Amino acid sequence: MDLETDRKTFAEQGYIGPFTLWEPEEMTAWWKVQRKALLNPANNERKVFDNPVNYDRHLDIPGLSRLITEPEIVRRMQALIGPDVLSWRTEFFPKNPGDSGTGWHQVETYAIGETSKGMLEATEHSPGVPMELTAWVAFTEATKENGCMRVIPGSHRQWRYDENAPMRWNGAARDNSFFGYNYNDIKIDKDWDPDQEDVRDLEMRPGQFIIFTARTIHGSNPNISNRQRMGFAIRVVPTHVRVYGGMTEFNEFGHHFGLERHGCVLVGGKDEYGLNRVLPENAWGEAFTPVDRTVA
Repeated sequence: MDLETDRKTFAEQGYIGPFTLWEPEEMTAWWKVQRKALLNPANNERKVFDNPVNYDRHLDIPGLSRLITEPEIVRRMQALIGPDVLSWRTEFFPKNPGDSGTGWHQVETYAIGETSKGMLEATEHSPGVPMELTAWVAFTEATKENGCMRVIPGSHRQWRYDENAPMRWNGAARDNSFFGYNYNDIKIDKDWDPDQEDVRDLEMRPGQFIIFTARTIHGSNPNISNRQRMGFAIRVVPTHVRVYGGMTEFNEFGHHFGLERHGCVLVGGKDEYGLNRVLPENAWGEAFTPVDRTVA
């Protein structure tokens, strides 16, 4: 693990990877177990959010609880944002045969759609250090044909979208949409065409992952194959970032989310700020074990 190279590459590109967490056979077998757990009514009763979006299933699915603290992932995150790291959200990204591509988008505070303010608020700022990261883990093969992610390298250094501009959700929207939100409506330069930039398709085998900042303009290809693509996003922040500050609920993607049961998970280091509710264990009483603070 060459963390210094990771830092340099991230500064240039806004993302690093793909890296191999597990070999394809291991990930395929592991994912079968997790799918069965997701269908278990005993787990569904413990969900933090009672809606179809499936946010934060790491809080009730033991396999996902352990995945978010995998050192191969967390060490690289620590190298980019510091030793103390909170996971504030996880989510699934399935793309079924025939699904359209996900339109280009760029965020930082996650002020998406109906939210009146960002979900993330940094209380400190360090030049060149992002306030959020996402690890996108491939549970299945991700290819250009079945809808792999694509990015515009280096785009994290310039705002092309005004994430604080209001957007209306349209559940029927497909092409060039971010799950019902059209980021074309909030482009700062209406004449700028992201498809004319240096676009990279991030193909991955099952068990591989990338790490990126959501400020890096990203989207995905349509699934023109007969195979589902399944990805899992682990979203993290340094402990100095306030999550859902002052919010008790929010609306997103056509659903309502109450935050009464939400909590962050310390996946690396220590939390010396105390800005957020941190859950010590998952819904089954299994303790979360953060990676220590040592960063090479």
